[in-house]
Amino acid sequence: MKLRAKSPVLTGLFLFSVAFLSGCPSSSTKLSTAPVAQVNDHRLSTRELALRLARRLKNLDAFSAKNPLIIQNAKDEILKDFIIQSLIIDWARSHDIKVSDSDVDKEVEKIRAGYPDDLAFRRSLADENMSFSEWRESLRYTLIQRAFFEQLRAKLPTPTEAEIKKYFEENRSQFRKRERVFIRQIVSDEESKAELLRTEAKNKDFANLAQKYSIAPERKSGGAVGWVEKGNVDFFDPVFSQPVGALSQIIKSPFGFHIVKVEKKLPASAGSLDEARPEIVRHLMAQREQGAFVSWLDGQIRSSRVLKDYQLLQSIQVETRSSND
Repeated sequence: MKLRAKSPVLTGLFLFSVAFLSGCPSSSTKLSTAPVAQVNDHRLSTRELALRLARRLKNLDAFSAKNPLIIQNAKDEILKDFIIQSLIIDWARSHDIKVSDSDVDKEVEKIRAGYPDDLAFRRSLADENMSFSEWRESLRYTLIQRAFFEQLRAKLPTPTEAEIKKYFEENRSQFRKRERVFIRQIVSDEESKAELLRTEAKNKDFANLAQKYSIAPERKSGGAVGWVEKGNVDFFDPVFSQPVGALSQIIKSPFGFHIVKVEKKLPASAGSLDEARPEIVRHLMAQREQGAFVSWLDGQIRSSRVLKDYQLLQSIQVETRSSND
């Protein structure tokens, strides 16, 4: 018979459930807790893998969700994540790095503050088919992972001036700058309000009006959007033809009705090393971090006990059926 994972995920017109083969009914419970993979003392049960697989496939249509290649790739990614998580947790233990409940609670409140209300927050968990306690524990690992990468980065040497210049010379085209304008804006949810604000902005301080009346996030900084390159934001393109200090006509976008003031202009240029330096340093440091992590991971896997039950992995299947079934 087939043993289905609990709490299958409903999405669109299909219900996704992960099923794994079992020889007889009496073995179902034992099978659901059997480890499909193990890293030192960490175990990934078939039931846990089934739930993770259902989450990964939940937004796919029925045809894609049953594609053997897609399923295999999803299984591989789940196992890779499990191995990395297990090894980072072991690293934290060996370095006596602990995340307290209060640390997790602070992270929980920080994330919850980004939702309009508790109902929206709970709905997002339900969409992921995840309980609050499960999500909370995942945050604990996120904090451990953050500590791991902070220590990894701290040991990396910063790029030398010669390395920065070499990268710039080899990738000059990447740093070319299109025509740019530095703009402030006031965004209103109604066109009539925007017209009144545009009239006021002719005689009053634009930044103060933005702070008081704009609905855009940058209102706190007086409506300062910053430098915008031509072609990056299509509804800002008309302001490139207006003179510095002038106010745009009302611009309608999916975000509302915009009044834009151009404060500075720069022509297209090849881009300088000084302008490109921060981006180059970030890129080179990211490369070093990736190389250091791959090296660390390879060493940890070699020195750890990593087991996979390939037969059990292959027996895990995906079924789809209409939500009306």
